[in-house]
Amino acid sequence: MTATVPAPLGDAAVTGARNARPLRAVIYARVSSDPRQQLRSVSQQIDESLAECERRGWTVAKIFKDNDRSASRYATKERPEYAKLIEFLRGGHADVLVTWESSRAQRDLEAYLKLRGIAEANGILWSYKGRQYDLSRTDDRFTTGLDALLDERESSVTRDRILRDKRAHAEKGLPHGRRLFGYQRHYDPQTKVFVRQEIREDQARVVREAARRIAAGESLREVVTDFNKRGLTTGNGKPWQSSGLGRMLRNPGYIGKRVHQGKVIGDACWPAILDDTTYYACVERLNAPGRAFSRDGRVKHLLTGIVTCGVCGGRMGMLVTSGRVAYVCRGTDTGKSAKCVTVRKNRLEPYIVGLVIERLSRPDAAELLADHQQADDAKAALAEAAEKRARLDEFYDAAASGDLTATALARIEKRLLPEIQAAEARANAVRVVPVLRDVIRPDIAEVWPTLPLTQQREVIRALMDITLMPTTRKGRLPFNSDRVKVIWRHDL
Repeated sequence: MTATVPAPLGDAAVTGARNARPLRAVIYARVSSDPRQQLRSVSQQIDESLAECERRGWTVAKIFKDNDRSASRYATKERPEYAKLIEFLRGGHADVLVTWESSRAQRDLEAYLKLRGIAEANGILWSYKGRQYDLSRTDDRFTTGLDALLDERESSVTRDRILRDKRAHAEKGLPHGRRLFGYQRHYDPQTKVFVRQEIREDQARVVREAARRIAAGESLREVVTDFNKRGLTTGNGKPWQSSGLGRMLRNPGYIGKRVHQGKVIGDACWPAILDDTTYYACVERLNAPGRAFSRDGRVKHLLTGIVTCGVCGGRMGMLVTSGRVAYVCRGTDTGKSAKCVTVRKNRLEPYIVGLVIERLSRPDAAELLADHQQADDAKAALAEAAEKRARLDEFYDAAASGDLTATALARIEKRLLPEIQAAEARANAVRVVPVLRDVIRPDIAEVWPTLPLTQQREVIRALMDITLMPTTRKGRLPFNSDRVKVIWRHDL
């Protein structure tokens, strides 16, 4: 025996249920994707819904519309107009909801159930595709519920297809989404199909300068301030911000790598703007724990926090007394008192700067750079670390889904994590190259005063460890360089 579904509530029954008064209709229209904000589909939906209201003699009380908004369970943007619609219905301001089709209201069963509950509680009908439904009736709930289930399935099928296409697109190294600053795309004028992505040199120069300066020791704030003073803007014509510049410089796309779902999956189809050495040095600095070099943007003195106290091991800060500026020990958290050692700023700084200039201006100073220019080894180490991190991520996913026990995951972590750390440590040698690359030169004495303070500090950090020992004599004495113990980080 075949079951039949009764027809929706007829016009006569509806009219009787509403005491023969004109129904107050509220129209909702929505389109999922309209990147050019043309509202074409939304306008058509509204026109057809208005015609339906006129045909049935309903009075239109309100129109709500959401443009470029998904209604699926995977939606990432809120639907502000739909939220207003729900409150409008809950307030009893309408007798019938009119949509072009059921999927315009939702593609999510949970959202459907919420809408159905509000409609049933307030005696609101739902009209779509030329038919109307009374959600207090079992058969109408069944029919609209079946449509909602089909709408959700269609949304999920579409999402699965899009994800497959994106993955295939990424594996070919093709671009997706917003264009990277520094590049321009070309499309076939007839088919609108992507042809190539190439470097846009005016923007690429900005990317290279920013990466070079961050890798060399400047802070994001300093670079951003300078860019904005010079009138340089982002891709959308807005002033630069530190957060945006930091995100940009971390993007592997600038070394010609394709990223999919947060992971590098291969080479991109476009040329690199940055060399690997500068990029990885820049990323390492941006990801460094504590981001000390960013705080340096607010430091006013060359050696603050760099010189170590030879008594307690604390870092040196500044003290101004009677117009005299001196470096003094800040003490430590071990309970030892501060001010273990002190030295006048105008005595210590010239001495340290003199050592730096002498070291960097030597004819054989370039060997310092050459010793660390093992680009192939560094790239291999970084690739090894990235591959093992990707493998570890897969094991984490397997454990989360129950396919791998916690004990097995712990054994894998115990083996892989040290290997990852060792590979990253081998690659860390690349860090020092950009810091010193531009300052190993015969005329460094003339160039040094023009460098930003943050860069000067990073050069000193890269070259030496400085410890200030206490004086054994009393009274106002000439500066004694024997108190300053310098350990060079690189042997020339």
